[in-house]
Amino acid sequence: MRPNPIVGPERRERVSHQTWCAEGRRRINPNVRLLCDLKGVAMRKRFLALLVLLIISSSTKGQGASGSDARPFSISSLNTAFAMQGDFEGEYRIYPDRIELKVTKANISISEHCPYKGRRLLSAVKVGLATGTDAGRWKIVHGSQEFLLEQVMSPGDMHSLGELYFSIPKDASVDLSKHWLVVQMEDIVLDVPEEKRRKGYAFAHSGRDIFTQAK
Repeated sequence: MRPNPIVGPERRERVSHQTWCAEGRRRINPNVRLLCDLKGVAMRKRFLALLVLLIISSSTKGQGASGSDARPFSISSLNTAFAMQGDFEGEYRIYPDRIELKVTKANISISEHCPYKGRRLLSAVKVGLATGTDAGRWKIVHGSQEFLLEQVMSPGDMHSLGELYFSIPKDASVDLSKHWLVVQMEDIVLDVPEEKRRKGYAFAHSGRDIFTQAK
């Protein structure tokens, strides 16, 4: 899978709105066609993601002996400045070519303390390996497949995703002591003029020492 570097909240590519609480939005009538189109795209992408998972599962069958023991993780962005906040728990295993995660708790909520009070379309969730940059920021260098969603949410809402599985591809030479886990949540604000609708992202990080603690 081709790496898709994504710099943290300090930089956004092709995104004209942020999912921080520091922004406001003007409310307009719902656009039914947009929701229908997005649902159709999400269904097609979800089918492709399932197909990719089946292929990965088949190609890695029998390699379990080379993986590490299951280790717990907890990742949360609750009570942060993000409008969209996540709370995740589960376990992961490290293999030479990948990290597999079983997420047993995945709750995403929308803060009530943002100027924008309209609806958001929670469209996708993925997990990646993040590392620091020379500029003192961070970026995602390896990412899992996306879990496609089509959940419309409003301030105060909380959505539970249930049990999820992710596989993060990596090189065997990657120094995990310099990396950590990050969950990327993607949304689209709906109650704004159509020309202002763009994808926005919020992030939830593990501790930066998650892999050094596991040794």
